[in-house]
Amino acid sequence: MDDPAPPVPPRVPPVEPDLLGSAIFLFAEYLQRIADETPPRDEDEDEDDDEEEDDEDETPSPINMRDVLDLFAEELGTTVPVTLTLYMRVTALYRLLAASPSLARLASDSDEGESSLNEDALVAAARLDLHVTRSGAGAVADFDPRQFRDALTSS
Repeated sequence: MDDPAPPVPPRVPPVEPDLLGSAIFLFAEYLQRIADETPPRDEDEDEDDDEEEDDEDETPSPINMRDVLDLFAEELGTTVPVTLTLYMRVTALYRLLAASPSLARLASDSDEGESSLNEDALVAAARLDLHVTRSGAGAVADFDPRQFRDALTSS
């Protein structure tokens, strides 16, 4: 009896750096709009929440996948596969840079401020492989931080 082949992880195709740059800009505007619409948390509530949620370190993400996909498709005029690819690359980059402030500083364009990526970071985010992991809730794609750092420092 033949053993079944191991499952091949899905591959997220590369995109054009300029298109990814546009998607990153739209995503940043989306995040700013969410931040503007979300009322600030009261410090007293934070203390109460900390006492009640000692076991829960994760807060739910304010990012609504459908809203972001619709935004990309409308504003960029992309097809469904390209829209999904942009979403996976942008959110993977968002998670990577949020988790590593030193990498975020290395990727930022000092002429434009920390909210803008330099050309090397944009090309790396557009071209590097994403590692896709599946869970019960869906799939998550992430960059390898070492690969990303190497891409930024090798030029």
